[in-house]
Amino acid sequence: MIKIKFSTLWVSVRKAFLDLDSNKDGQVEVSDFLRYFGDHDDIDPVDMQKLIQDKSSNSKTNAINCSDFTHWLGESIHQREGFYFRHDSIKNPKFDLFLKKRDEQHKEN
Repeated sequence: MIKIKFSTLWVSVRKAFLDLDSNKDGQVEVSDFLRYFGDHDDIDPVDMQKLIQDKSSNSKTNAINCSDFTHWLGESIHQREGFYFRHDSIKNPKFDLFLKKRDEQHKEN
């Protein structure tokens, strides 16, 4: 349910995190989530606290950092293909052939 809410409200993981981080300390707490979603009866603060503790890499804190937030909600905001796609991740045979021919020409000269 939280992931659906994020996918409809934000188009950037970074923007979502910065919007939620009200005191700008690099951590998002339950109160930050409730500020945006607290008017909904379907979000229980106790359950939200347990969820944040589960998703946080630091079990000693009652907040979640940007990295953990991104791992948890990033794919909800960005489509999987767009979130992990890199322009150089796909081979381009024509370009590779061009580079090979260019290198051969430079060797001949």
